[in-house]
Amino acid sequence: MANHILYATDKNYCELCAVSLYSLLANFSGKAVIHIIESSLEDRKDDLIKVADMFGCDIDFIPIEEISRRLVDAGIPPYRGGYSPYARFFISDYVDEGRVLYLDCDTIIQEDVEPLINFDLQGCPLGAVIDQSSSYVNVLIGHNKHDKYFNSGILLFDVGKCRETNVPGRFLEAVKTIDLSNTFLGADQEIMNVAYYHQIATLPQSANMMFTIRFFEPKQIWSVSSKGPADYYTEEEFNAARIKPVIIHFAGGGRYQPWREEGIYYMDEDADLWFDTYEKLYPAGRYDIKKLKAIMEERKKHSFFKTAGTFPGIYCSLKALYRSIKLLPKRIRAKRAFKST
Repeated sequence: MANHILYATDKNYCELCAVSLYSLLANFSGKAVIHIIESSLEDRKDDLIKVADMFGCDIDFIPIEEISRRLVDAGIPPYRGGYSPYARFFISDYVDEGRVLYLDCDTIIQEDVEPLINFDLQGCPLGAVIDQSSSYVNVLIGHNKHDKYFNSGILLFDVGKCRETNVPGRFLEAVKTIDLSNTFLGADQEIMNVAYYHQIATLPQSANMMFTIRFFEPKQIWSVSSKGPADYYTEEEFNAARIKPVIIHFAGGGRYQPWREEGIYYMDEDADLWFDTYEKLYPAGRYDIKKLKAIMEERKKHSFFKTAGTFPGIYCSLKALYRSIKLLPKRIRAKRAFKST
């Protein structure tokens, strides 16, 4: 049975998608079928086809318009000008059977993902990694403070279970229950946590290694997120993932992304891996790697993250306070809404 990999991209993110795809296939031991939900890729499709050809893979391009029409017909407004964030939840309509691993374009893969594709989902239609966001985000979507809240950047779908539990239909219903103008961490992620409540299997932390998890110690993460081992990952699970991450996810904004001039990425091995892969594919691409490396090194000298690494207790206390204050208005509105229902 083929292993299915899914991306969603447009011409603006095509180079990031190509880097991620190359790193995935370079580490992959099995046979992969690549699916790409594309929006206005135009002649940039060739970038992705060339990468797939290097490893003898096929690419199935899925036009976003097919999925967008369904969302429009359901009366669902676009999010930030388009429907791309929602598209991944309709993949069971395009793949006949098996598993589908969805990856955001801002990722780079360091290990073989075939064991991850075969991960035991315990009967759930999809699997995801628990997000390190504050547990108070749960309050905004009507859940208990210590319920698990998942990140939507890397997802593992069981196609058969998706059909059995009507994953696309449940997504369409859930999106109608959320005020998209009031989302805190992105519409697709909050809708996912509402639509598939208690039906998302917990993937290992190594499947979605974001900067904060890579940089800070487990106790510091627990402090910032107001979570503990019971509703997050244990210290042993954290440390195992930090030693050997499978997928690096450069999520969280420009400063966590090495290709951005405003970026300050402190894990040199992760940034260097991305730089090296990009230069293989785009020796004369739009990103000036030498310039980016120089900017990063200079900014590190004056970065607050340097202080954060030296004084983690102070940093984490301030970060937790900042998140609590930022969330306070939404928490108040959410609690009032729950009391009135």
